Parts: sequence; C-alpha cells; structure tokens
Amino acid sequence: MLEVMSRKMLSRRQCVFIIVVLPVLIVSALMIIHHADKPIDEMFLPPRQSDGNHAVANKVVQRVNITGERKYPVKKLPKPYKCFDYIWTGTCRDTCYSFNILAKQKQRKQLQFKCEKRTQLRTQFTTKQKFVQKAEFKTPCLRKVVDWYCQDKKKVPNIVHYVWFGKAEFQFIHFLSFLSVYKIQNPCMIMIHADKLPQGKLWMYFLQICPKIVHVKRKQPKRVMSKKLTFVEHKADVAKLEALQEYGGIYVDTDQLILQPLDKFRNADATIGMDFGSLAANSLIIAKRNAVFIKYWLESYKSFGKTDGNKHSQTIPFKLARKYRKYVQVVGDVFSAPNAHKLADIYSKNAPWRHQYGMHMHLKLRQRFFDEEFTMTAIKSMNTTAGAVARFIIYGNEEVCRPKTDVHSIP
Repeated sequence: MLEVMSRKMLSRRQCVFIIVVLPVLIVSALMIIHHADKPIDEMFLPPRQSDGNHAVANKVVQRVNITGERKYPVKKLPKPYKCFDYIWTGTCRDTCYSFNILAKQKQRKQLQFKCEKRTQLRTQFTTKQKFVQKAEFKTPCLRKVVDWYCQDKKKVPNIVHYVWFGKAEFQFIHFLSFLSVYKIQNPCMIMIHADKLPQGKLWMYFLQICPKIVHVKRKQPKRVMSKKLTFVEHKADVAKLEALQEYGGIYVDTDQLILQPLDKFRNADATIGMDFGSLAANSLIIAKRNAVFIKYWLESYKSFGKTDGNKHSQTIPFKLARKYRKYVQVVGDVFSAPNAHKLADIYSKNAPWRHQYGMHMHLKLRQRFFDEEFTMTAIKSMNTTAGAVARFIIYGNEEVCRPKTDVHSIP
C-alpha cells in the first residue's frame, strides 16, 4: 500500500515539472537564443538582394579541448545572405554591400529632449522621415541636456559640433565624415549649427542610420569683436569657436574624418593639431566649455580684417598655443594629415594612415584637382588612401573589393 502511494506522489511531481516548470525553462531558453542572434547594429544593415550564387563551404566547425586529446563537431555554419556585387573573399559572408540609399523604414529612431517639468533626453521612434530635434543656439534647455546626459568624468563632454552654412547638397565626403563620427566616436549627440539643414538622398539615408542629430538653429554671424564678417568661411570659423565656448565638445569640419576614438584627448582643457608644422589644424578642435584658450582665440578677432585669409583660423591660434601652453595641448598632425600640399597621398597614392586619429579630406581642393569619382560605389575598388579609409569607415574592412564574378565558389 505504501509503495503504491509513493508511486502516485512521484508521478504528481513529474506532472508538475512537465506542466509548470519545463515550459518556463523552454521559453526562457528561446528568448536568450533569439536575442543572442540579433545583429549589434540593425540600423546600418543593407537590404537583402536576390542572387542565385552561393559561395560558402558548409564545413563542420571543429573545436579542440585544452589537452588536445579529442575533437568534436559543434554545429554547421548558418547559411549567409545572398552574395552582392563585390566581395573580399570566396565567401558571401565577407561582402562589400551595395547600400540602397533610397530605402526608408516606416519608423526610425530620433533623439528627443524637453525641459518643461524636468530635463529629459530619450531616443524615440518617429514616422516623420525629415524630423530632427531643434533648439535655438544658447538655449538653457540644451545646456541642461548636455550637463545632465552628456557629461562624464572627463573635462570635455562627448558631443560633436558641425557648422553648416551656405551649403545645400549632402555629398559623399560629408556622409563619410558624419558616419565616422557616429560609428567611431559614438557621441552623446551630434549638433549641427545651421540656418538650414543639409539636403539630398545621402542626408535622408544618414537620418535612417543615426538618431543622434540635433539642429542648433542660428543665423550666420555677421560680426565678431565689432569686426564685420563677409565670407562664409570666416563666419563658420567664428561659429565653431562660439559653439565650443557655449557647450564644449569636439568640433569637426564637414570634410574631416574620425579614424580612432578621441576620448584620450578629452581630459585636457583644449586640444588642437598642427598643419604644415607652423599652423593650427582647425578642422578638428576639442575643448571644454568656457576654455581659456578658446576665449583668447575669439578675442584675437579684434584685429580681424576681411583680407586676412587663414590668419585668424590657423596662424594666430598656433602662436597662442605656443604662448599659453598650460591652456592647450598640441598633438602634431595626427588629426588631419596628409596636409593640403600632399593631396596626392590621399587621392592618388597609398599612404600610411592607421596611426592617425583623423584625416582632413580637403573637399574643395579635391573637386579642383581630381576628376576621379568618389562615391559609395567607386570607393569599393579605389586603390588609394581615400578608398581604404572610406571602406574602413563604411565596412570595417580597408582592403580593395573585387567583383564577385572574379571569385569562384568554394566546393
């Protein structure tokens, strides 16, 4: 009689385990597997394209234990996406994608903030393709957001500033610059100080990728230190200094690329690079809010004349850096080399660049002296420094791509 009762008790426990516990364990395991398989950056995946060619060997992965006594199969590699038009190796898994810059998602992510009851900064979904968070220059709300959400233990907040005056079309070099900032520096937000935002297909595509754009609305400055500003280049030079003085952060020219994170330079009050050995490289400037060096730089415009050229943007700041060494660090040419005199090293040759933190692409000079096309497709097979850097930023692989018709399938 006791044996029968014990059997009944055991069967009930089994039923409870099967009905209650086991489903919970299975659901939990499936959720873990599902999230583990998701890509890290879903926003920058290219659209799938149909193609009948598969060039992947279905080989069993072998794993060896520490002692090397035995090998055992783990699992087969999952089938990759279809091959696209250019590849690096004989497998479709290592592909130079053809991005469809006209593709639009029904919803995209966009940074939004408000300071009505309390300061909030959130990334939310929006169906408005052109919507970008706007704020007036020097608005208290924007300063609160930077203080509350973008400050860390370093002196300089991890925010990036662009100045966009007198331009309309968002060109491929602009796209590369913005993409390098977003992917490599990964700032809290990207402020575009502009009267009007960029336009064009690549701009709309970048909005699909990056949710961190903030439009800082401001008019082009007409005067600085009681001196009249005539040319848009001089207005941009003043606007970049005013942006750093007001918010702190990292200023980047629209044709300046970021090749390594700049966090190691964010502990100094201000940081600039060198150009030609005796000039300041003003395409990339790092400074904390109200930095003394930026203050002196702005005050130097008291002697500004409209025919000064690059005097107040390169010559004078370099002299100030030598005079006020305790307020600024100068890091050589690692921000912008090769310089404008060595433009062929960028667009005609293969120059070493992996030690660089940035590279100035000199868009206007390139348009003047080089006719070679520089686009999303052209950079795939461009055997130059510019091609290698562009592939590194977009694909994470600097090697030259090859047409897939030149690569045979692996048996």
